Amino acid sequence: MTKGRNLMIKEIYDYLNDIQIIDTHEHLTPFQKERPCGDVLTDFLEHYFSTDLISAGLSLDDYNRIMSDELTITEKWSIVEPFWRTCKYTGYGQSLAIAARDIYGIEEICADTIEALNDAFLGSFREDHYKKILKEKCNIKASILDCWGLIPFDTRYFVAANRIDMLIQPQNGGQIMELEQAAGITVCGFEDYLRACEIRLEQYRKVSRILKCALAYSRSLDFARTTRADAESAFNKLFYSGSGFAIHREEQTYSCSPDLTNYLFRHIISLAQEKGMILQIHTGLQEGNGNILAHSNPSRLNEIFHEYPNMKFDVFHIGYPYQNELGALCKMYPNVYIDMCWAHIISPAACRRILSEWLELFSYTKISGFGGDYRVLDGVYGHQYLARRNIAAALSEKVQEGLFGIEEACRIGKAILFDNPSGIFGIE
Repeated sequence: MTKGRNLMIKEIYDYLNDIQIIDTHEHLTPFQKERPCGDVLTDFLEHYFSTDLISAGLSLDDYNRIMSDELTITEKWSIVEPFWRTCKYTGYGQSLAIAARDIYGIEEICADTIEALNDAFLGSFREDHYKKILKEKCNIKASILDCWGLIPFDTRYFVAANRIDMLIQPQNGGQIMELEQAAGITVCGFEDYLRACEIRLEQYRKVSRILKCALAYSRSLDFARTTRADAESAFNKLFYSGSGFAIHREEQTYSCSPDLTNYLFRHIISLAQEKGMILQIHTGLQEGNGNILAHSNPSRLNEIFHEYPNMKFDVFHIGYPYQNELGALCKMYPNVYIDMCWAHIISPAACRRILSEWLELFSYTKISGFGGDYRVLDGVYGHQYLARRNIAAALSEKVQEGLFGIEEACRIGKAILFDNPSGIFGIE
């Protein structure tokens, strides 16, 4: 039985390993020439894995020394190594180890290999590394790039997901001034601001119908209904001084009240719904070493899903650790889709378990199976390796149980990794 299961996994995995996939979410630099040029540890520890190291006891002072240029690569490794030994089995650690092995030929990252790994990594700046990783090794048709505004990007690799966070929760006067310039409107009050947001949204739509919201990092996803009058009052408190004259906006810093952000979120979702757009929204675990986890529970969006039935919501990160609630919401609502971006390196085991459950809970056509969600280019390779393996394992389990056969498992796997996101996001 074990032998049969292993053969089944291999046949399905071999198929999924060969197919082209769509990458639903990335934080890479828009152009390869902008890729940060440092040593391999400043690159590998710039995103995600540092969270595991700090959680395991690495001090912030030591982390900052590692990320500086004051130490040699061997000196840096002497600080990292004790924590690498205990953290290398996490999803973040696995993705980097896989990248080192398959991209640079380093079977094990250790004191004996760190210099060779660093030399090979530095050599990647002398080649077309974006093409090598994203196209040749990952076989990605397109990656959806997280964009703050209408920035230029390399269309050979990316399509845009434009952020709406600053429209909903402006942090300072400079952001409103940027909106004024982009929209061609002078904002003198709340009505002007709403109009500027509408113009900006239409500008986004002309480039891409994909939007992105990550407000769960700074507030609850419970966007309660609020009146326009209360929202306008909250806006005016931000926008005007006590004497009634506008403060120089470049000098303003804002702390938006829930009345304002709740109203603006619903206003923008209503406009986006009319324009046939789709919202990618962060739920679940927040990156870093501390936040209010409960703010990001996808069940807090239940009312929003219900009230905007024609707005498509691509719900990120399997909602981990709230993946059961997210599965129930996806089963209930036709406009709710699940995105496994980031999740395969948050917890590979959780992804295998929940995908196995979801395959018997709702239509598999509502699942997008991979998004690298990385600032670390090589990490994208390790992540997609884990994603293909996890999906193959979950499908193989269903074949073993007799739910469907190998051919159907391969077809479902291709849907999850390519066909579904292709249809959801309009990537042909």
